[in-house]
Amino acid sequence: MRMRRFGVVLTVSLVGVGSLASGTALASPVRAGVATQIVETAASADHLDYDHRQVTVSGRLMQRQADGTLVPLPGHTVRVFADGRSQDKTSTDADGRFTVTMTNPGYRVLTACSDLDATYAKGCADYRFTITQRPTRLSLNPLPASSKMGGWVTVSGRAEVLTSGGWRPFVGIVGVQALNSPVNNIAGMRVGADAGFSGKIQIRDSASWVATLYSEAYEYDQLTSTAPTPIRAVHPTSIWLYAPESRPVPGRPSTFQVVTSIRRFPDANYDSVVTWPLPDEPFKLYFRPDSGDPARLIASGRTGGDGTASVKHTSKAGERGTWFARIDPSSDQTGGVSYNVHLDVRYVTMLRLSAKPDPVRKGHKLTARGTLLAPGGKALGKRTVKIYFQARGSKKWVGMATVRTDAHGAFTRAFTAKQDGTWHAVFAGDILDLPVQAADYVDVR
Repeated sequence: MRMRRFGVVLTVSLVGVGSLASGTALASPVRAGVATQIVETAASADHLDYDHRQVTVSGRLMQRQADGTLVPLPGHTVRVFADGRSQDKTSTDADGRFTVTMTNPGYRVLTACSDLDATYAKGCADYRFTITQRPTRLSLNPLPASSKMGGWVTVSGRAEVLTSGGWRPFVGIVGVQALNSPVNNIAGMRVGADAGFSGKIQIRDSASWVATLYSEAYEYDQLTSTAPTPIRAVHPTSIWLYAPESRPVPGRPSTFQVVTSIRRFPDANYDSVVTWPLPDEPFKLYFRPDSGDPARLIASGRTGGDGTASVKHTSKAGERGTWFARIDPSSDQTGGVSYNVHLDVRYVTMLRLSAKPDPVRKGHKLTARGTLLAPGGKALGKRTVKIYFQARGSKKWVGMATVRTDAHGAFTRAFTAKQDGTWHAVFAGDILDLPVQAADYVDVR
């Protein structure tokens, strides 16, 4: 049933719902008990603005008799709802009439409903209004273009409303929030007496930020600040370099393993960051020689879907130095450099040593013979070998001689046997060959 009185469009409902306490939500309609109906509805005004928000709504609660006639329902509770929430209540008089005077903060529809009880169903009527919204000015001061993920950024701005006395501070809370971001949280900030507000927001992911008025209803014409401000979150990234499992051999390919990751917040309710693989990420592999020459780029590529990559490299003899990998920084990533991996790519050598005779009489001649060989039994000629001796029970090594290998990689040196001990031959290595040593114990009697 629709009625018009004092310019207010009234919609009367005859369906019933449960009895509601003040401040509770309007329940779904359910038929029960004797039907009721609100008639003779009226409102003191059908247009409200920010300086004229008080309104009086009235009506008459009737119950329907078995013969279809309506009679007043006295002493029954009637509640006024806005946006589904109970705002005020009263009781009908002896003639079923009720009146409620309240301040409407900007709702375009108020609904009066009678309570449901064991006897009576619910009856409702809508009161509709036009609202002149309050002019507002809401601004957010400039924000940094980027911030490290997890960092805190100070935000500030102003919130004002126009009253009959001019522009005044907005009384309430301003929320600063990220648009379309399930990871970032909302920060609430109270507006001060100077109309300014300030606070901190945590940057969890890249997003555009706006300020929003938290008001009771819809009386303000600008609920969000204009021109959302983007802040780019710079995520920490890491890279690791793993050396080949076995020592690289000159002329043979070996494999380096690159592993990358990025740290992110999984959602707005999680305060700890989680490490994720970094797929399809460009990386570079460098080598810095021990000679002091600048690092040089050896290889570049991209990681796979699991954030890893394998790089094959054929080393050259004498390639001694530090390897490292890096990912370059970007607009939303910090980049990173791996730990250094030092590799010494030289040929493996073998040294044989024999001190004879053993045993030997004290003061007699003792001969140390040896051979220095490369892989495959190739002789290493013209190499320097040093011979040391350590007496039994001593911790000190004494240099005895320096010899050169012949074309067959052999060397020989004679000594006078003086006491029991260990003879030691040492090849210090060179640019192509790895160092090696050998020992032989001799019993002097």
